[in-house]
Amino acid sequence: MGKKAKVSVVVPFYNQKRYFDGCIQSIRKQSYENIEIIIVNDGSTEDNSQIAQKWPSIDDRIKVINKENEGTAFARRDGYLNATGEYVTFVDNDDKLPKNAIEKLVCILEENNVDLVIGSVIRKLGVINISSKMGAFPINKVVTQPTLFNDYYLGFFGMNYFLVSMWGRLYRKSVIDRAFDDTELFSSEMPCMAGDEYFNLKLFPYLNSMFITDEPVYYYRYGGTVDGYNRFFPEVFFLSDIRLKLLDNYNYTKGYGPLFQEYINSFYYHAQQMIEFKQADKQGVLSFFEEELSRRALLPRMLSWFKENRINKKSVELIEAKDYDGMYDYAYGLMAKRCGSTLYKCKQLYKRILASL
Repeated sequence: MGKKAKVSVVVPFYNQKRYFDGCIQSIRKQSYENIEIIIVNDGSTEDNSQIAQKWPSIDDRIKVINKENEGTAFARRDGYLNATGEYVTFVDNDDKLPKNAIEKLVCILEENNVDLVIGSVIRKLGVINISSKMGAFPINKVVTQPTLFNDYYLGFFGMNYFLVSMWGRLYRKSVIDRAFDDTELFSSEMPCMAGDEYFNLKLFPYLNSMFITDEPVYYYRYGGTVDGYNRFFPEVFFLSDIRLKLLDNYNYTKGYGPLFQEYINSFYYHAQQMIEFKQADKQGVLSFFEEELSRRALLPRMLSWFKENRINKKSVELIEAKDYDGMYDYAYGLMAKRCGSTLYKCKQLYKRILASL
């Protein structure tokens, strides 16, 4: 057998010392040994920077890139630009890998000669099985072009066909290289929440083939910004304009409806978050409505689509009329209904239990 292909593992790091050592140890102890671990120190404080800097002396497969803070997206970019492996995978600095994760991903990628392998994810308390969560995409089967694009690009436009994260998967680096030369894959406009989706949204048309396995390859630490008010959520609105341009570029007409529906849902959900977590008074929420609708390029196209399809939902009618008080009342009602539900209360209890562990 020839020499095994090298895998570059990119780990952005910014002041997350509590779980960081455990993360790096889980990568070092992989059964697949031909790896390089690229820690990108994204402008951490001096004490935290020292935590990252100690690792190259412990394992010569590890290198640290020190840079000014620019956010997770550009930290991943700089890690990728320094990668020398044939394959690339990304790991968040508070998560872990099962011991044979990389070996599984490499075997699947090479045996099936695909450009991307996505694995199943294990949460801190329980397993998320991608095959049951994202059943629209074939599991343990190679999907190639043009079927891959024609049937499954819709997964980035409001349809949950597969996870859009950058972790829990293995990329063929040459595909990223081609996309990176042609288009912007890492955006400073989306440094956190939507950066994963932005990257994969731009990369997906460059894939020749893809494979989703139900094999668990990633330990995801439940928590973070999704447990409370998510200050990164507005990235989704900027991403909506990018999505619309891509739909036009590829003439992917079946994506318009799901995109517009998702934008409406996200628009009101963010208002609910602002109210629920007391991030703004009523006037602050009204200002969000006015500012967001004044700068969103997709708005005329969205309203036209709803009219043409005779979908006259109250939520859309309020936007068309620029009835900001009505929008507030509508969002408040949705928030009150959601927070009063038994399911919501159970989720909140579950979050408190997780936080105590």
